[in-house]
Amino acid sequence: MKRGAALCSAVLLFVFIGFLASAGDLVDHRAIIISNDYEFTVENGVCSGSGDLNDPYVIENWQIDAGYDEYGIRIHGTTRAFVIRNVEISGAAKSAVYLSYVRNGRVEGCTFDGNWAGVTLNFAELNRVSNCTFSSNTDGIHCYFSSANQILGNTFDRNDTAVWFDASDDNELIGNYISESHMGIYFNLGSELNYVVDNAFVENIHHAHTDDPNLWDNGAMGNYWGGFKAIDSEEDGIWDSPYRITSDGDQDDYPLVTHPLVPAPPPASCDI
Repeated sequence: MKRGAALCSAVLLFVFIGFLASAGDLVDHRAIIISNDYEFTVENGVCSGSGDLNDPYVIENWQIDAGYDEYGIRIHGTTRAFVIRNVEISGAAKSAVYLSYVRNGRVEGCTFDGNWAGVTLNFAELNRVSNCTFSSNTDGIHCYFSSANQILGNTFDRNDTAVWFDASDDNELIGNYISESHMGIYFNLGSELNYVVDNAFVENIHHAHTDDPNLWDNGAMGNYWGGFKAIDSEEDGIWDSPYRITSDGDQDDYPLVTHPLVPAPPPASCDI
């Protein structure tokens, strides 16, 4: 009896472990369109939450193939707090995630591959995009008339333009890895006073462009600019010469010699 009970317990434990292993897998979901506060529903992929800042609506663990849709997730004209987490979206004709006239939204740990845009912020403020991966999109993130948003710790790889701002001010871009894009960051249509610090720009055709003044360092440290070298006479990890963004004086006064996200070059060797 004891042996049978033990065997039964072992089987149940194995099944439970298997369930846990599969619980983290993404589930296919249709495109999600939310146009008001009353559409944060289970049918629209909302898993939990009440919409408060301390308990936001949660949209998570979905895989959306938007090959026949303009958007993967479109949220417009809402006031409630929400988080989009651990979602993969590909093939969106306009944008994988489109946030329009919203605030207090978060996009975390998501993957956007092969979309026209990964995330679009349109007349949006006080939103955060963090720890996401953007690859092979036309634009990684595109902001229109949006301010006071945060873009933190994301990876941008092989996009046409990694981050594009149109008429968008006072946003923060911190700790992002931006590589192999035609344009790393593009500020246009009067976008100014955006804070760009501790990012790594690697193997982009153009690292950055701006038509108006933006903030490229915090007075002690700036960004890592791949291919840029000067002299670090004090050996403090900051190049002694600024990295110039434009000929009009926009520049990073404290460009980084190294960055934690960029592997150190191999040591010099005489081996042939």
